[in-house]
Amino acid sequence: MRSHLFVMPFSWPSSLWRGWLFLALIATGVPVLVACGDPQQRYDVAINNGRVIDPESRLDTVRSVGIRAGRIEAISETPLQADNVVDARGLVVSPGFINLHSHSAAEPGYRLELLDGVTTVLELEAGGFPIARFGQRLGDAPLTHFGASVGHAWIRIQVVDPDALKALAARGKLDMSGAAFTQIATSAERQQMERMLEAELDAGGLGIGFLLDYMTRAVDEAERDMIFAVAARHEVPVFVHVRRGIDGDPAGLLEVIESAERHGAAVHICHLNASAMSGVDYWLDEIDAARARGVDVTTEMFPWTSGSAAISSDVFSRNWREIFAIDYTDVQWAETGEWLTEATFKAYRKTRPDGQTMHHYIREDWNRRAIKSPHVMVASDAMPLLSYDLKVVPNGAGTSTRILGQYVRDEGLLSLSDAIARLSLYPAQRLEAFAPAFARKGRIALGADADIVVFDPATVAATASYEAPFAPPTGIHSVWVSGHLSVKNGQLHERAGAGQKLIADTR
Repeated sequence: MRSHLFVMPFSWPSSLWRGWLFLALIATGVPVLVACGDPQQRYDVAINNGRVIDPESRLDTVRSVGIRAGRIEAISETPLQADNVVDARGLVVSPGFINLHSHSAAEPGYRLELLDGVTTVLELEAGGFPIARFGQRLGDAPLTHFGASVGHAWIRIQVVDPDALKALAARGKLDMSGAAFTQIATSAERQQMERMLEAELDAGGLGIGFLLDYMTRAVDEAERDMIFAVAARHEVPVFVHVRRGIDGDPAGLLEVIESAERHGAAVHICHLNASAMSGVDYWLDEIDAARARGVDVTTEMFPWTSGSAAISSDVFSRNWREIFAIDYTDVQWAETGEWLTEATFKAYRKTRPDGQTMHHYIREDWNRRAIKSPHVMVASDAMPLLSYDLKVVPNGAGTSTRILGQYVRDEGLLSLSDAIARLSLYPAQRLEAFAPAFARKGRIALGADADIVVFDPATVAATASYEAPFAPPTGIHSVWVSGHLSVKNGQLHERAGAGQKLIADTR
């Protein structure tokens, strides 16, 4: 479903006619940019005199935004009246950011994302299973909107190695060296996975999450093609972590593009910079060529220089030092920050197969080359976080603000509107065809959801680092989730949130 933009002039002779048309358009559920606002109307919230940026309509000027019942109902040249009036003079008023790729499905992680301006947190690479239970740890009033793809990996574990799933439920830890990650499925097992994928998509899963690189030895051509065929039938994307080769090798990318093209499926390539490495330009050229042939392929990047994976991951069973062009001393134990040696790496791999690493192999130059390519989205790849007692990579605490501070203001790689599009509009457009709720997100437009971030472009910046991964960003003035003030002056405003679970249209 595509949204349509209607721009109405201020000088219409009849306010009655203007109001009638406004109501008719809003009734369709389509976001509308209306350059008008009645100063006599009273709204729940008015964000006045800010620099309003809507990347879809290319609006970038001083306006006031009126919010009522969780939706944007006015965009005005003059200040508006409301029960809660915010003076946004000198600040940017942007759509709330949509993170397509976060593994942190619990409140500690969502808190960090919210402080970073993210109003919708999605788990699309690994996905969830079952979809009906995804997000149950978030309670009745989640801080942000949330949702998940159908996690092929979790279904595969249940089919191939159900004892591993029981161990995960009991201990909250997953060993990625077991049969589900190493053993090729039988025909009967593959058919069972297919039925389960179909049922979970019918339950509202936002596409299929496919951890192909983590299951390089286990997933054969028949299972890979089954996944793309299911996605094509349901008209949803496959969100894939491609098989990784030696630095720059495009074979993993070409494999999934070929399968998507053959089956007529959409595919989204997760963390391009982390997978392509020094071959980022060639990978982007191949993606552009596929798009020119009509393949529905998109991609994302994150602005950090370390990967993060369980030490038992399949890649560490291969020639990982050659693949990443690093050595043992370039790897940290994520939860403590300890730099590893060959001896400690091997010891942790044996005694703590569930533990997370931070392996420092990504170059800033690769990130800059990726982000300058048109339509590359931004996603954090934040790691699971249940408490602040154990460290993880800083991605969840500063991805959006690092883009806005470093890549926009400090380095001038992107315009502010372009960066906001990559953080909000493009992710919404990736999902809205099969999940219509996203047609009301990623925009500052009449009828759009009032998911809004207000920030200072002169001071917005990430402060999180690998040493201090939970440090909150600077420059975030306020964040609104469905019109609910959730962040004020860079601090969480209330524990209770207004987030909702987002699912695909299953009709």
